[in-house]
Amino acid sequence: MKIMSTTLDNVYLIEEPVQRDNRGQFMETWNEMTYAAKNLINDLPAEWAVKDDGTMYSTYFVQDNLSISHKGVFRGLHYQTDIHGQAKLVRVLKGAVIDFVVDLREMSDTYGKFEYFELNDRNNLSLFVPPYFAHGFLSLQDDTIFTYKCGNYYNKNAEGSVVYSDPIIRHVEDNNRTIKDIIDFYYPCESEDDLILSYKDKHAPKFLKRKY
Repeated sequence: MKIMSTTLDNVYLIEEPVQRDNRGQFMETWNEMTYAAKNLINDLPAEWAVKDDGTMYSTYFVQDNLSISHKGVFRGLHYQTDIHGQAKLVRVLKGAVIDFVVDLREMSDTYGKFEYFELNDRNNLSLFVPPYFAHGFLSLQDDTIFTYKCGNYYNKNAEGSVVYSDPIIRHVEDNNRTIKDIIDFYYPCESEDDLILSYKDKHAPKFLKRKY
């Protein structure tokens, strides 16, 4: 296993070894003991950690989710609040996505900043997202299968979201770029109606009006 730091604290790209032969390939996508040895498993964060902690980055996964998306679907930006915050380990089983994470920690140097990553069924990468980040992705291919392990159970009352197009959210290294700029590069749209979103995601609050 290769764990790679990113421009955001405690957000990690993870590359698993792949065994290939004349039958195809095999890889282990989750092993509790292996991840525990890498300090990526621990108790869920305390309430204060969700906003302010810069060191808590581990979790114990309790729920697995899977989605199938058409090309041009955007899901997000989603998170859960306070003690219900969900760390996520995300991976693409089929197809390709551009995956986005946004820092929600008010005391962080990267507060309100985003980073993005291409995950697909060829690069063998998964992404670890801490519970104090909002998360979303753009599907680049039809029938993209996206799976994620969650460090807390879904709680409807704790559900929060941020609209992807809010221009206040800027790239962590290039302050001129927004999430919409990245989407337009990978999936050029003549209008915002060309992007496929749920009603909830399309009408999500702006960053500064989000649920705490």
